[in-house]
Amino acid sequence: MLLHKNIIAGFIGTYTDNESEGIYRFNLNTDSGEIEELHLAYKIDNPTYLCLDKENHIIYSSCKINKKCGVASFKYYKETNNLHLINYNLSEDKQPCHVSIDSNNSLLLSSNYHENKMIVYNTLCGIILNYPFIDKHSGSSINPERQEKPHIHCSIMTNDNKYIISVDLGIDKLIISEIQNNKLIQRNDLNISFPGRTGPRHITYCKSKPFYYVLSELTSEVFAFKYNPDSDIILENIQTISNLSEDYEGNKSGAAIHIHNNDKFLYTSDRGNNSLNLFYIDSNTGLLKYINSFDCGGDSPRDFRIDPSGKYIICANEKSNNLSVFSINQSNGDLALLNSFTAPSPTCIVFD
Repeated sequence: MLLHKNIIAGFIGTYTDNESEGIYRFNLNTDSGEIEELHLAYKIDNPTYLCLDKENHIIYSSCKINKKCGVASFKYYKETNNLHLINYNLSEDKQPCHVSIDSNNSLLLSSNYHENKMIVYNTLCGIILNYPFIDKHSGSSINPERQEKPHIHCSIMTNDNKYIISVDLGIDKLIISEIQNNKLIQRNDLNISFPGRTGPRHITYCKSKPFYYVLSELTSEVFAFKYNPDSDIILENIQTISNLSEDYEGNKSGAAIHIHNNDKFLYTSDRGNNSLNLFYIDSNTGLLKYINSFDCGGDSPRDFRIDPSGKYIICANEKSNNLSVFSINQSNGDLALLNSFTAPSPTCIVFD
């Protein structure tokens, strides 16, 4: 089925412990904000995080197959509703929590929270190749329950493909590495440390400006950095700001962080108070201004995504088994809840 101009395909990663059976696909009507034709696209265990190679129509996913864990790749065709498995690499005993692809669509990064492992796979037309690079961290931090050892929660390539940034919740650090002479080299001289008990979780960056932003899980703060790739300090911390309103005193659990297509608005989610939070990005300095907080429309907003049109946010509420759809005010970034749709244990959303 060929999609119309006002229809965008989306894919949902899930936990399959309960009713979910794998990766789901849906269509988003960008005229109305309605979600249509939600259905199972591929049956597989625990595809909890997805990333997309739009150029080649490839989806990469964390997964579990026959009690082994790793990453899988799928081809998708706009004319059909299903995914087609290309291949997988199962080298881990526990599930990776995050996957990402570099801007050249040639390197797949997998982060494993439980096994303290960051793996870099070479890819070729969606095929995940053997003999990957593997990196492990060392150390611990202050929280005895969450920081007794390294816990790599997220890894990305910088937008110039020069460095790999691994976000380690367990040791309160960003670990910087690069590939030199076909070897993965840790650049310990470039690592970034956070205050104890921070628990950094995810990272994102502006497409048009040299600004990176890290969301912490344990303290629910946003850390703003200026990226200087040729400096001795490639990430200069320029601001730390709370992810929550000043009067909030409850449980904190920062989850996802994404920037609007216009690079003006930054959004975060927090599972402690089930919120989506809006910040304004100063285009000259990269500094953030907290604007507002919105109810996520469900329970435990583990992830959310801004659709390619920039008109909507789709929030994956894991514990309430639903997707909530918000319209985005294009002038000030405010969110308005439009509707909600049932989806089993959603943990991640990507758009074609």
